[in-house]
Formats: sequence, C-alpha cells, structure tokens
Amino acid sequence: MGHKVKEMRKRLVEINNEKREFALFEFLKIAEDPSVLRGMHDNKRETDSLVEASDVIGRDDDKKQIISHLLNNTDISNEENVSVISILGLGGLGKTTLAKLVYNDSMVEENFDMKMWVCVSDNFDIQTLICGIINAVIEQKCEDASLDLMKRRLQDNLRGRKFFLVLDDIWDTESIGVTIEKWICLKNMLNVGANGSKIIITTRHGSVASLMSPVHVHSLKGLSDRDCMSLFIKRAFKRGEEQRYQHLIEIGNDIVKKCGGVPLAVATVGSMLYLKTDKHQWLSVRDDDMWSIRNDNILPALKLSYDALPQHMKPCFAFCSLFPKDYVFNSGLLVPLWIAQGYLMTSKKNEDLEHMGEDYIRQFCSRSLFQVEIDLKTAIVFKIHDLVHDLAISVAQVEYSTVNFRPSSAFEMVRHVSISKIDLLGKETQLPDFMLKSIKLRTILISRADCQMNQRFVKACISRFKCVRVLDLSGWPLEELPSSIDSLFHLRFLNLSDSRKIKRLPNSISKLLNLETLCLIGCDALEEIPKDIGNLINLRYLVITTQQAYLPKGIRRLTLLQTLAFDGCVNLKSLGEEIQFLNNLRKLWIGSCNNLESLPPNMKHMTALHTLFIVNCEKLQVMMRSGEAPQGLRSLIIENSSLEALPPWLIEDSADTLQSIWLGECHNLTALPELIKFTFLEQLHIVECSKLSALPQGLHCLTELRELYIEGCPELSKSCKRQLKGEEWSKMARQVKITLDADDEEDEADNRLADSRISYQYPCGGRRGLLATRCCSLWRGS
Repeated sequence: MGHKVKEMRKRLVEINNEKREFALFEFLKIAEDPSVLRGMHDNKRETDSLVEASDVIGRDDDKKQIISHLLNNTDISNEENVSVISILGLGGLGKTTLAKLVYNDSMVEENFDMKMWVCVSDNFDIQTLICGIINAVIEQKCEDASLDLMKRRLQDNLRGRKFFLVLDDIWDTESIGVTIEKWICLKNMLNVGANGSKIIITTRHGSVASLMSPVHVHSLKGLSDRDCMSLFIKRAFKRGEEQRYQHLIEIGNDIVKKCGGVPLAVATVGSMLYLKTDKHQWLSVRDDDMWSIRNDNILPALKLSYDALPQHMKPCFAFCSLFPKDYVFNSGLLVPLWIAQGYLMTSKKNEDLEHMGEDYIRQFCSRSLFQVEIDLKTAIVFKIHDLVHDLAISVAQVEYSTVNFRPSSAFEMVRHVSISKIDLLGKETQLPDFMLKSIKLRTILISRADCQMNQRFVKACISRFKCVRVLDLSGWPLEELPSSIDSLFHLRFLNLSDSRKIKRLPNSISKLLNLETLCLIGCDALEEIPKDIGNLINLRYLVITTQQAYLPKGIRRLTLLQTLAFDGCVNLKSLGEEIQFLNNLRKLWIGSCNNLESLPPNMKHMTALHTLFIVNCEKLQVMMRSGEAPQGLRSLIIENSSLEALPPWLIEDSADTLQSIWLGECHNLTALPELIKFTFLEQLHIVECSKLSALPQGLHCLTELRELYIEGCPELSKSCKRQLKGEEWSKMARQVKITLDADDEEDEADNRLADSRISYQYPCGGRRGLLATRCCSLWRGS
C-alpha cells in the first residue's frame, strides 16, 4: 500500500504540471486565433430594449449621429420604402447599448408609427425572425403557423405603416451568399412599410454590416480616455470617495489606457477594484502580464477578474461555458447543477447550499461577470456577456466540451459536455462520435432541439456513462424513461421537463438514492409520480406536472427537500397533510393548478419556508387562521388571483420578516393593509391591479424599502405621484428606486425629486406577464 500511495503522489504531481502547461498553451492558442471561440449554437438571444440612460457614459455624439440618419429622409430611394443603418464595432464596445439609447429617444418615438426590437444573434433564420417581429408588433407570442401564413401576417401588420426595427447582434455564421439571399428575402417582406421606415442592425462583423446595403455604417469606436476614466471611477469608488485616493487615480489612469477604450473591460476591472484601497493591489492589476496576450485587450481585462475570484468559485464560473452564448440563466436551475457537481460543498452542518449558490451569483454580478436581469431576492435571472462567455470557455480547458469550443484531442479527459442540434443531426439512434471516447462524463446537457430522439439513444447514454451526475433531457419527445435508469448510481440531477409524451416513470427511478434534483415540469401526460418517491431521501428539488388528484403519502419522507413546485397540475385537488412534514422546505411554488382551492393545513410546521409563489390559481384561497399559516415568510409572489385583500396572517405572522411582495393581475384587489409593520420590506411590485387606487399611509416609515414598481394601475400611479410631492418622502432613510406608469402629467414630481435620495423613473416598456414568465423559467432548462 505504501508503494501505491507513493506512486499516486508522483502521478498527482505530474497531472498538476500538465494542467499548468495545458492552461497556458490553450489560452495562447485562443489568443492567437479568436475564431475558435465563435459560437456555433442555434439558440435565440433574449435581449430587451430597456436602458438606464444615466448609466451610459460617452455615447452622446454617437447617439446624435445615429438619430440624425434615422430621421433623415433624403437618403430614401424611390424603389424601397425601408433603409438600413448599421452599427459596427468590436464586442464589448456598447453597440447594443447605443441602439437602446436611440430606440428609447423621444424624437424617435414621435417619428415612427411603431417600434420593434428583435435580437438575432448567430441564427439568421427567416422563420424565427418573422416570428420575433410579429411578437414585437402584436405584443403576444407568435402561434405556430406555416411560413407562408406568417409572411402574410407580418405584411398585414406592417403595410402602410412607418416602422422602426432594431435587429440586434447579427452574426455571419454562414456563407455570404446564403446570408445575402436570406436578407433580401426578409427585406422584401418588410418593404411593405410606409416610405421612411428604418432598420438598425448591430454587428461585430464588417461583412455583415456591408452586405445589407446600409445608407450609413456607423463604426463605433472606443471611449475616450476621459470617458473611460469617468466610467472606471464610477465602478471602482463610492460616489465622491475618489478624491481621497489621488495616488490610486494615477494608477487607475494607466489601467484604463490598457483597456483600449472598451467599456466592458473598463467596467469589469473597475468593479474588481471596488472598495480596494491597497496600492499594491492596484499596481498588481496594472502590471499584470495578461494584458499583452491579446491585442484588443478585452479578454486579458476579463481574465484579471477571473484570477481575482476565490478558488472555490472558479469551477462554478467555468461550468457556465457549457451553455450557449446569450443564454438566460436563472439561479433556480444553475445552483442545483453546481450542487450536483459538488462545487458548493461545505464543512458546516446544515449549511444552506442554495443560499450559498445565490451568493456566488451575486458576487459574480458585483464583479461584472454576470448581468442581472431580475432579482426576486430568492431567485435571480441573469445573462453573461459574449466576451465573458469567451472567458469562461478559455478557462474551462479540456474538461468542458461545448457547442462553442471542442478540443481536437484528449476527449478521454472531457467530463462535462453540452450537445447541440448540429451534433445530433442524423444521429437520433446513436451517440455522436466525439462522445465515444469520453466514457467518464459527469454532465450531459442536450439542446432543446426538434429532433426525434428515441429510446436507443437514451439507453446508450445510460449504459455507457456510469459516472454521470447531471442528465438533462428536457424537451425531448420521449415516450418512456428506460427502467435501466437505476444503474446511474451517481446521478444527482435529472431534468425531464417538457417531455409531453411520458405517461409513467419506471419504479426503478426510486432507487436513485443520490438524486438531488428531479424536474418533471411540462410533463402534461404524466399520470402519476412514482409511489415510492419517498425513497429519494436526498432529494432537494422536486418540480412536478402530473394528472393525479392527490399526492403519494411517501412525499413526507423527503425531509431534505428545499424546493417544491407544482405547475399545470390541473386535476390536483389537495396538497394534503403530508407537506407539513417537510420541515426543511424553503420555497413552495404553486402555478396553474386550476382545481386547487386551499393551501396545505398546518403550514406553521414548515418553519424553514421563506418563499411562496402562487401564480394562475384563481380558485386558490390563501386565507388561513393566524397561527396555522407559515411563520417568517421573506418573499410573497401572487399573480392572476381572485384575491380581494392580502390575508391577515401575513401581517400577524410575517410582518417582521417579509422582504419582497410581488402582486400581478389581482383585479379584485381593492386595498393593501397598513404596511408600517413591514419593517424589513425591500421590494414592492404591483402590476395590473386595476382596482387599487392608493397605497396605505406611512409608506415612508419603511426604512428598508429599495424598490417600488407600479404598472398597469392608473389610479394608483396618480395617487403615488401626489404622495411623492409631500414632505414625508424626504424622510426616507435610504435611496428608493420608484417606477410608475408613464402619462402626460406635469413633471413636477421629477423636479421635486431631483435633489432627493429617491430615484424616480418611468418604465420604457411593458412587463406584463413578467412574474409568470420569469418565475416559471426558474424550473425549466429552456
């Protein structure tokens, strides 16, 4: 045994040396040929048109130039009603941000009959683009239809109307000839608009910018040193504190010059140095050799932020490379994946791993590596910039094989793989060739593609990859799950969401004693969940769509369960008394359960419950006697409910713990209770509650309030504006972001608040359906 240990130690030293050498080699290879990082995925990007203009520095002149060409009708030809303006620039320069500034300008608003925003990314697919434009025009999901019908519908909506369309982030992934054909086809369809209609495209490729025959190509340059320094100071210091650290400002000037005028690089490095006042730390960043690796200086700037991460967070960041660019992440899906891989292990007893994972995400956001879309306090939706995704690929090395970067050799070292539709093309019954050498896979993520996978493919995965911990088969048209699934003893994460043909799960699934996450949302045909599900004693996440009316009693044995969600359980009549025994349950989601009329009894026993989602359950009554209700809720989300008033138990049992209240489409809600007792309330969102006419008095006493959002409540918005003019609001102890419905009233409130600590703004676009859409995505792998 002693000789074996000695040999093992020798081998570990060799592996460590190889790792260091390989890391340098791979990074240099990527630096010399950035094209290896080009995205090959076919997932649609999900961007929006909203922007906080006050946060944008140094783009006023660019904005004026674009608007000048946008409103100029002299360059319009007699043959075409629609003309194109291209915004061209390197990744990270702010092309999308500039387009957003133009899109939301008041002069642009007045000059066009309609505005539309569609993000293209690298999938220039005509049918997808038509559907996206139709969605933007009619503000609802485009129904499945033939291409011919969709074309006709598009032209019917645009004919004779002067429109403004933004096509954001167009890539050149195909041959120029094919792309030109597609573009001509699309533009001919759009040419039915009124004369003077305009299209803005943003791209990082000059060939794309020119092939669309634009009337103007705006080549976006880097920010000036002065603007870069302003942005850097804003990210690296608290407001006004830079005056105390002039010696750091001098070093900061040198750092900023190395960023090459790229706002993303400046913001990232500035965030990394936030609150750090040690001169040696700043000198270390300035003198880091990574700056010389790439000429454009972007990846080295981001690499510094990665190097500054704590060692235990680096695998979590590298894991994100498995997802395609522009993927919309959410903590509800990503954190369980991290846990399944053991990235969030702790030596502390009863440590809340989910909270730890969300804290990691917030740390990534604070370092500008992640970009928050929405923060529900207990759930975070975010995205990763393209360049940051490049960074994730570069640090992931050969362990991670993705649709974006795949090593040419050493497949036997791959442990985590993401498979795209291209990988599966024509291989519905067998494994892709590149997987045959990767027998020690721990993660298999497969694109939600329209490919007819069959049982043989799934059985091949199960029989070959015995070490797998994560198996994501979401969106597959599977009719059944092989009973051999129990052979995957190490499986921690199983996602079968939107497998709409599965009627039953094999009883053998109850033998997966290490399983921590089981996602069955969207399994509409599932007749029942396994009766022995109580055997899965390590289950932490359970998300269910089922046809059954009552839950199996064994569910009470899932005492480690952290998150329990029911969605689309149309026959479910009762959650039963079994749930009260889940004393570690943190989050309970109930959505679209049309026959459910009451919450579980004796929820007082669920002492760990801190988040309650109730969405699209019109019959569900939330009234309970005080003392039987959950104690100590931190977040309450209710949407599309017949609720007439918030339940009294909320005040009596959770007033001193509640941090977030989200109310949406509660059309019978006429009044809110006095909120003075909610001393820790930080977020109050009210959307489409039309009968609410006023907020209760004393809102200024909520000293922890950070965000007040009101939309679709005209009378309530007017009432709030009157309250904002009073002196009570000046007593707010902290800065509050207030967002109200836009109207044509005087801007007296804006002027009144200009010198206060309250941030006041109008929404730039609708957020109807935000709660249901965002929250539901927390449980899906979409």
